[in-house]
Amino acid sequence: MNRTSGRGDPRDHRSNRRNRAVLSLATMALASTLFVISRYEVSGPSMEPTLLNGDRLLVVKFPWPPIGKIIIVRDARSSDDMVKRLRFRRRAKVWVQGDNDKYSTDSRQLGWLPRESVIGWAVYRYYPPERVGSLLGG
Repeated sequence: MNRTSGRGDPRDHRSNRRNRAVLSLATMALASTLFVISRYEVSGPSMEPTLLNGDRLLVVKFPWPPIGKIIIVRDARSSDDMVKRLRFRRRAKVWVQGDNDKYSTDSRQLGWLPRESVIGWAVYRYYPPERVGSLLGG
């Protein structure tokens, strides 16, 4: 006769835990290949008041950001990285602008930039502590 206490076989519990651990490791490995995360420090006033000089950001390379989001883009002429807002996409080109028109060098001066110049999408401000938060909101 087979008796059970209603708790199930403890081996099933260990097996489920092991399966969850394997799934978690596989998910992290996949995420690390898809979401390349880097850090970026804002320099200058071109994105004020949204971002301030010295704000530090987490930037992901994937997925492609929607129009209106903050991106990091490389100016091919100077090899400088710029933090700007993605305004338009057209085939293999992007149009970017700073939030502070008075102090921004962007597509209004540089024209359309190649899509390859986009380094990543700013998703989170991690410094300074009083300004920490997501940049994904509306």
